[in-house]
Amino acid sequence: MAAETGYYWGISAEGVPHHAVEELFTSLEGQAETVLKVLLNDPDWAFTPRWPLSPDQRHVLAWWMAAQILRTTRQRKRLTHQQAEAPDITSLPQEVHTLTQNNPHLRYIVENIATLALLLEARPWALGFSDMCLLTSDTPVAIWNRPDDEDQLRAAAMSDILLPLDPHRFLFLPSPATRGTDRHKHVDHLMHAEGAIGFALVEVAYDVADQFVIHHPQHDPWKHWKPNSPSQPKPWEGQTHSAPQYILKYAAFPPSLNIERRWTVEHPPPRSPDAAHA
Repeated sequence: MAAETGYYWGISAEGVPHHAVEELFTSLEGQAETVLKVLLNDPDWAFTPRWPLSPDQRHVLAWWMAAQILRTTRQRKRLTHQQAEAPDITSLPQEVHTLTQNNPHLRYIVENIATLALLLEARPWALGFSDMCLLTSDTPVAIWNRPDDEDQLRAAAMSDILLPLDPHRFLFLPSPATRGTDRHKHVDHLMHAEGAIGFALVEVAYDVADQFVIHHPQHDPWKHWKPNSPSQPKPWEGQTHSAPQYILKYAAFPPSLNIERRWTVEHPPPRSPDAAHA
């Protein structure tokens, strides 16, 4: 993985460069790492027996998720595209030019991260396992149906949200419409993405990518799936096609059951036609 140097550096009103937002992200990532280990590192089970998370753990992960939503290149391009009249800074030295360009995005992050984290924290979460190998991208948190909504807080409150965690596990935050009257989905629960549901999760993650997607070399979704519909349009690139819309129906996984951890790294052998017939 490579990062663009200075991407989160800013410049103060006095013209002094600062790394305050980059330092915030580093702090959030350090705290989230401990919680992610709780979710992913149980030696026996795909679903950690320590689910649901404690309030403190949810708080940490909600802040980290909020940062992943706000910090992306897709967000920056969306914000730049929405600016009707940007100041002419072409005559500035290159370093100052870069830092000044960063400022609107960094200001947007700082103004919205706390409220977004609270919105995410207050929603029910599903810890999920997918039979299908998953991918992620430079837009790691997928806000379904509204990825480029001008009001990202409203989008995060009203949309399904997907965060792939590893090749077979993910967090899913069901929207009010998806929860419906199912009381199991109004609290934290477990989710098993079987069959076509796993393909849908890959499709959504692919559709919101800005420039690249990522998958583990031993968990290659391309063996089973190829994109066959237009991804989420990028107005900043002149794309005007209709945005794909997603609807997901699933049953909460019984909390008394679990999935063996080995299925997070192993795949069932392909079934021969004879075995399938038998």
